[in-house]
Amino acid sequence: MADTLRRGDFEASIDAVLSDDELAGDVMLRLEDQGIEDGPLGMLLRRQTSSDMLRSARRSSDVASMSAATGLSDSRVEATGYDLLLKRCKPAAQQILIKGPKGSGKTVLGIDIVRRLFAEFDGELSVATNVRGPDEHEAVTFVETMSGLLEWVRDTKGEKIALMDEWSTTMNAHAHPGGDVRSTVSRFVNALRKGTGGSTRLLIIGHEHDTDIAAILRTQADVVIHKAGKADEGLADQAAVYDGWQSYVKDDEALKIRGLADVPASSTWGADTNYFAYFEPDLDAPREQIKRGKLVKDWQQYQDEAQEEQESDLERIKCRGSKSGGGGCGQLTDHVSGFCGYHRDQWNGDDDPRRVTNDEGDDDT
Repeated sequence: MADTLRRGDFEASIDAVLSDDELAGDVMLRLEDQGIEDGPLGMLLRRQTSSDMLRSARRSSDVASMSAATGLSDSRVEATGYDLLLKRCKPAAQQILIKGPKGSGKTVLGIDIVRRLFAEFDGELSVATNVRGPDEHEAVTFVETMSGLLEWVRDTKGEKIALMDEWSTTMNAHAHPGGDVRSTVSRFVNALRKGTGGSTRLLIIGHEHDTDIAAILRTQADVVIHKAGKADEGLADQAAVYDGWQSYVKDDEALKIRGLADVPASSTWGADTNYFAYFEPDLDAPREQIKRGKLVKDWQQYQDEAQEEQESDLERIKCRGSKSGGGGCGQLTDHVSGFCGYHRDQWNGDDDPRRVTNDEGDDDT
């Protein structure tokens, strides 16, 4: 549709389309039909509707609409499909995953979605992120730890969204051979989505390869956005949208977005290009620290207890469990069964034969 409008092959008045006033748009269309669109009335209506549109765009920091109204963009039609994407991202507790090649503008798109949702909620939307730059905005809080984000969700009222970058590495159990990373991430993500009143949306920036993204971040995604490619490939302004992970796997595309615009670095929403996003999974005892979908007030107490137990614990050995697709697990575990938390259901009750208990009751590996 956008390409057809750009070529002028579609019988429509762009000025009438851009007008938010339906009556004014209809009048401009009739003037064009009569060939007098350049008369005093037509000029007045175009000036009035463009002014109204710019005023609204200025209030919401809608750069794309400002560019369209002023003719600064290549086309009077911008970012086709954006409205449909925002409708998918707006519901409470949505989990949105943006993935694609490195340098394809995933983080910028994430920031732009948050910025547009902020305007959709008339500024009544609280934002948390581990991306430097947008935190200069009064509605944005900078967090880069599990505990910090859960405290923010617990203590922040109203509509919320968390924009989190570089979670592919942080939340992937393959990157952490020791500990129950998968279990921790699962409880953490589900607590985020529950939030206060179930209103927290989670927008995750992921890597290009599926296996680099933690399973729960993939399979629980309500919306998957795949950036097409890099700017030097002419694809940075395009993305495909899927209604969930299964639709992405089946390549069942819901819509394609064209004409995506950058968020200027000078904007209060602009990202700091010199900062590398970081996130620390700092909870050591998530089962005790996360109760009824939120971080408990005295979560640090369990943190200390977990650290003390770690110091006196059994030496970690590789999990003897088997993956569903075949092959060994390989995650390190200190459980007497020899199985990690994820494969504990394979335990038949016997102690790990690789562990030998001597007469003094000391455990050796």
